[in-house]
Amino acid sequence: MFKIKTIRKKAEIFFSDGSRLSGSFFVSPRSSTHTGNEFVYDLLTTNNSYLPFELTGNEIILLHKRSIVMALLEDNELSEDPLCRKQIEAHVCFISGETLDGKIYTDLPESHSRLSDFLNRSKDFFHLKVDDRDYLLNSQFIKMVRPSLSQ
Repeated sequence: MFKIKTIRKKAEIFFSDGSRLSGSFFVSPRSSTHTGNEFVYDLLTTNNSYLPFELTGNEIILLHKRSIVMALLEDNELSEDPLCRKQIEAHVCFISGETLDGKIYTDLPESHSRLSDFLNRSKDFFHLKVDDRDYLLNSQFIKMVRPSLSQ
């Protein structure tokens, strides 16, 4: 039997009804769009509507990508190389009323590196670094984003 090698990436998934699931996404050891391993971000921004997800206890389900409000990753995916990324502190307000404060990292050209430039060019999901944790946020469930008052 032919088996594709994958890497498990642990995450907690948050849904709009307030429910959560813990388990693992399956990523490839080779990305088709960049060097190195595939990221969970890559999975969430593909054209696939359903993604395999392994629940604690080894049960595999298929998550409908559009139902995910956010994913909290156990391992950090986001490179914080200050030479290639500008950080923007942001306050994110969800439709549900919940909020998150964190940093958005962008490597857009300086002439197009405002928060609005980043959000308008990002795909359905984008990274938000909160303390040392990586969140992947679904833009569909966000009411507004503003630069933090400290900027």
